[in-house]
Amino acid sequence: MIIKGADILTPQGMIQSGILVIEDGIIARISPFGDAGFDTGLPCKHEPRHEVIDGTGLTLVPGFIDIHSHGGGGCDTLDGTYDSQERMCLSHAAHGTTGILPTTMSAPFETLLQVSELIGHAIETNVLDGAKILGLHLEGPWLNPEFKGAQSITGIRRPSIEELDALIKASSGNIRMITVAPEMPGALDLIKHAADSGIKVSLGHSSATYEQVIQAVQAGATHVTHAYNAMSGLHHRCPGMVGAMLSCDKLTADVILDGFHLHCAAAKILMKCKGKDRLALITDATMAAGMPNGRYELGGQEVIFRDGAVRLPCGNLAGSALTLDNAVKYAVLKLGCSLEDAITMVSETPAKIIGMYDKKGSIEAGKDADLVLLDASLQVKATIVSGNLVYMSEVKDDSRKA
Repeated sequence: MIIKGADILTPQGMIQSGILVIEDGIIARISPFGDAGFDTGLPCKHEPRHEVIDGTGLTLVPGFIDIHSHGGGGCDTLDGTYDSQERMCLSHAAHGTTGILPTTMSAPFETLLQVSELIGHAIETNVLDGAKILGLHLEGPWLNPEFKGAQSITGIRRPSIEELDALIKASSGNIRMITVAPEMPGALDLIKHAADSGIKVSLGHSSATYEQVIQAVQAGATHVTHAYNAMSGLHHRCPGMVGAMLSCDKLTADVILDGFHLHCAAAKILMKCKGKDRLALITDATMAAGMPNGRYELGGQEVIFRDGAVRLPCGNLAGSALTLDNAVKYAVLKLGCSLEDAITMVSETPAKIIGMYDKKGSIEAGKDADLVLLDASLQVKATIVSGNLVYMSEVKDDSRKA
């Protein structure tokens, strides 16, 4: 596949009206228009024939990576079926997501075991279409019930290394992230064990003091889940988890930019403290993402999607209906971020957080061809995963072969 004519966002800057060549799912070459010999539409010496996508007037950016998504397209991670996971992946791919961590809720062990097995098998066999599953994110069950948010109280329990090991085994080693409340009994031992096992440990749903967060960092925690939400707040004499998150350079964080989960001024403070290199945009999406207003489920609980927000019947927020393209728009249009910085927070930074930047997160030769074409209004026009076109909207697909 060749994408020609688009402005290409690379780590070195924007290439105006460039050409990108994909071979075997990998970015093979990136050139200014005219340098690669493909602009004329004539066959190229020593080159195979390629499908050509005309990206004139569009911007080519690295694919978005969502490290926290409970669902989408009417499906939930805990549904526990291949069909449901694929529909979720396809739904998010239509909004620019090329890599995703399906995220669980606090649930019975048997449910988490089943989902772990399914996600592990889906990754090992690569059988699903749409956004590529990069691992599993266990948000719970090792959380603080006092800060449960929309988590089911019946699914929350004390940290257990034995339980984590069983889930790691069931997933064939594909648990990539866990969210833990560090103040719970046994949490520090779990954090150390998970970190030693190569799992990214995130802190959240927690009443932890500043000091308890620092202890968790010393044990191996490196990240904070959905900044500001479901955690101890900032007070000048008791900085809490928010204070630790903002001040500790060893902690990265993620944030839900849907206009409901935090005030835009709080988002600006977060960005000033963490910077684009330590902050990832996430969706925390429920099955309502990409769907009309109505009643849905989140981890078996009823939620109501209305006027852009997803809530429990009591009125509390319960995840979101956000997609990453809209998170990028919010960052650019509401917070004043440059497109380059917004894309960093939705591509490069999450790839680095989960340890996959060697393959994903930027447009460079040798990396996976996970790409998104955006128009001037930041609408997704095409999504490419591992060199395969998984979504297209009004992009000219040249019938010519180069």
